[in-house]
Amino acid sequence: MANKRQLKKNIKAVCGDLAAEILISSSVCQGFDPKAVNEIVAEIAQLQVNSLAHASFGFDHGAASYENGRQYHAARSAYFRKAYNELRANFKESVLKIVKDMNAAMPKEMREANKQN
Repeated sequence: MANKRQLKKNIKAVCGDLAAEILISSSVCQGFDPKAVNEIVAEIAQLQVNSLAHASFGFDHGAASYENGRQYHAARSAYFRKAYNELRANFKESVLKIVKDMNAAMPKEMREANKQN
């Protein structure tokens, strides 16, 4: 993770791209269920809000809790690595679910045409 600002920008970009993809596809192609599209966009918005809220995490121990600085930095680094990996895993799982929902909302003819390409 480069930094928290870049992480939040990436989350916003992925969620924005997902929402744009479903909205553009549903407006260009006939056969999309408008209710399903609205639910998917709401789910994407909720994913963005939840992911941004969980992107800020802090280490709750001070350097005085450890024998030396090396142990403190190792514990702090392990904590942030674990928290970041959990955030990534949860985000990836949610994105895959949304993509499956997007594919399910797509008309059958369009799915068949995409498989052939």
